[in-house]
Amino acid sequence: MDKLTYLLGAGASCNALPMVNNLAERVSKFSEMLKAHVMYGDKPTDPFVYQKPDPTWSDNPVRKQFIESLEWLGNLAKKHASIDTYAKKLFVRGGEEATKDLHRLKSTLSCYLLLEQSLNPVDKRYDLFFASILVGKYPDFPSLPKMVNIVTWNFDTQMEKSYIDFCPDPKVMDEKITRAPNIIRLNGVCGQPHKHKELCYVDFNDSLIKSVLELFQNHMNREVVGYSPSISFAWEKSKLGDRIIEVIKETTILVLIGYSLPFFNSDIDTALFKIMAPTLKRIFIQVPESAHAAVRERFLTLCEDESVRRVTRDKIEMLGGTDQFYIPSKPEFGIM
Repeated sequence: MDKLTYLLGAGASCNALPMVNNLAERVSKFSEMLKAHVMYGDKPTDPFVYQKPDPTWSDNPVRKQFIESLEWLGNLAKKHASIDTYAKKLFVRGGEEATKDLHRLKSTLSCYLLLEQSLNPVDKRYDLFFASILVGKYPDFPSLPKMVNIVTWNFDTQMEKSYIDFCPDPKVMDEKITRAPNIIRLNGVCGQPHKHKELCYVDFNDSLIKSVLELFQNHMNREVVGYSPSISFAWEKSKLGDRIIEVIKETTILVLIGYSLPFFNSDIDTALFKIMAPTLKRIFIQVPESAHAAVRERFLTLCEDESVRRVTRDKIEMLGGTDQFYIPSKPEFGIM
């Protein structure tokens, strides 16, 4: 029986979240918006009474700390090739100060992404994807087909934002998407851990801001047990975990979506491919056409030797069109 594995990169969420080349601009824009945002107190019961701004908002110390960290993150994005690059420098440098800055970077980035994606509708390609691929309907809960896996490098919760419209139950969403056994998040996920599961899909509002600031405060206070940001970077991992290996082994069809195979991730990507290579029949790579040649060659460098490279070359099909995620029509996957 065939087994389908998706590998998602940043391009899979580019319609809702910034890419590396415009992250600095988007972070700076968001910090300015948060500075200007007016938080209101409880709504008066009398509709004719003017709702007054919350006087504690402008002087909120956590708000100030978060805005300062956003400005710091935006400046880092301007000065370095990417946030990942600076994070790697801190990781290699080591020591108390570098470790503290790496923790601040993760805390700020995690909370920023949660708020940034709340400003925009979900990337519609996830809606199209789930509408085509989810199985089960009321009274059952929709879920991924058994033979379909998703491995993502992304921190975002676009999958949660899409799924909640198919099943508006946060607990089910957490079970079927956030903690689904066949969804692997190589770099963790933003906004976790938090007691309010709806943070990952609600639209921008005052309640969300307050909850995210609470999360940021808990992230930054390293004495609060269980609230360390759950995002990481590829080079922090020495090897693949047993769960990842179990999920991707015996994959017969691999589909890359919006993933350029950056050198930073090459060790993990090579390990992933090594596990899948013996059973792979087809490899589909969906990236902008201008990147086809470069990404194809980069993928071939994951092969351990020339003989594997020759066989793999014939299995690769480059796909144009980025308006929807490619889905092989295979009854074996439960996709018709």
